[in-house]
Amino acid sequence: MMWCVNAHACGRRVRALLPLVVLIVSIAAVLIGGVNACSASPPVVVKADRVYVGDGRIVENGIVLIQDGRIRAVGPKVGIPKDATVIEVEAGCITPGLIDANARIESADMIAPSRSVGPVCRTGPEDGTDTADVEGCDVDAGNLDAGANVDAASGPVRQTGPTGPMHVEPDEDLPPLVSGVRSTTVINEQSSEVVPHIHVVDALDLGSRDFDRLVRGGVTTVYASPDASAVIGARGTIVHTAGPRAGRILVPAAAVKATIGSEPSSLGTYNRSPSRYSTSMYVRRPNSRMGLVWVFRKAFYDAVRRRDGLDVYGADTAEPEALDVVLDIREGKVPLRIQARIQQDILAALRLAEEFDLKFTLEEATEAYRTIDELKAASVPVIFGPIYERPSGIRVRSGEGNQSRYYTFRALLEAKIPTALSAQDLREEDGLARQAMFAQRFGVSFDDALRSVTQTPARMLGLDKDLGTLDRGKRADLVLWSGTPFAATSMPQVVLIDGEVVLDRR
Repeated sequence: MMWCVNAHACGRRVRALLPLVVLIVSIAAVLIGGVNACSASPPVVVKADRVYVGDGRIVENGIVLIQDGRIRAVGPKVGIPKDATVIEVEAGCITPGLIDANARIESADMIAPSRSVGPVCRTGPEDGTDTADVEGCDVDAGNLDAGANVDAASGPVRQTGPTGPMHVEPDEDLPPLVSGVRSTTVINEQSSEVVPHIHVVDALDLGSRDFDRLVRGGVTTVYASPDASAVIGARGTIVHTAGPRAGRILVPAAAVKATIGSEPSSLGTYNRSPSRYSTSMYVRRPNSRMGLVWVFRKAFYDAVRRRDGLDVYGADTAEPEALDVVLDIREGKVPLRIQARIQQDILAALRLAEEFDLKFTLEEATEAYRTIDELKAASVPVIFGPIYERPSGIRVRSGEGNQSRYYTFRALLEAKIPTALSAQDLREEDGLARQAMFAQRFGVSFDDALRSVTQTPARMLGLDKDLGTLDRGKRADLVLWSGTPFAATSMPQVVLIDGEVVLDRR
């Protein structure tokens, strides 16, 4: 290193270098500022007569400032940047984006409000055709009488399986104006009744038109649920309903869905009872509710035996990978949901939870009004719904929706049981926003109805730090309504996900 002996000479050198130093610093500042300017998205401002934060707070003449996909400020006097995009609807209201914590997502077979009358026979590939729908078709003897006139109320019938005897089942039992997805469509793996090692995300079509319908109803986030055809089914996934594909999947492997009810033995390829005349790959448990509970119980005992290095055996033994996930459920590492509609199934779920020291969330809970005390004592949260006047789809066939009550959701809230609302397979006029409207019609306050489709499901999904309320720093998922949210004359006009407009009806 060279040291300057002459102080005057050193001073002259430093002064000579100052302009160069200033120039370098200025260029660096410009470059850094340019990078920041490129990376920062333009601010977005959403204005409305009322902002419902989602936790009971209301901001009159509210403004929501959004930058980089996050909420930066909420209030009546938020400064509006000059370069901001302003979104406003006359007499509009803002809420958080709606969250359905138990949605069935379909990529095909959408149900239109208009329904076909009479039976429809869908022929299999052995006929050399992909699909042939013939109104009033003949069906093989032994399954449905040839030329039989099926009552229109039973809905269309379909053939499943490539060859052999025909499995005839009603495709849907829907009131004429109900709109939704087919609740009888099966995506769960059918080779076993215990399949928690498989994931819904691997079968999810992010381009499904069903997501468009959810967005039009103000739904921005869903737990995409597997069907109920397995005793211990697949792991669901949590996903945004719109936006760039790369960022839509929020939780790829979320909670495991189990089912206590009729569907594991009747939905899909259905489980046949043993016959002394023939054998079939479809002969397996459960064929009854007792058998179903045994399959559930055996899976948890087998998981412990596998952990302890003991052999697991028997006709109902699950795959080793499935038992590893079952053990994670027992140890609290993987969340569990149990779908149970009727009283005895809900009580069976509670007994199993006590036996294995399980924490779980109860789904659907149609007859929860009969088990309020037990649910409260066990501290079991509930994802309730849908609320309906008449059951549809699989609920008609099983009879498990026959004893529903309009006041059940209110009774759960009054008992201080954490409860979210779900539309499940229903859409549009029976979708999640309408579920909140129905709840208010039968005695629930607006604030509680709003919480049940925003803040409460966000907590249940473990996303309340990012979603569920319009607080500073959270993701900018919000809905701008044409009037009072959930009112019969109001609808989502603008929907934003991560600060980006994904629906604009203005």
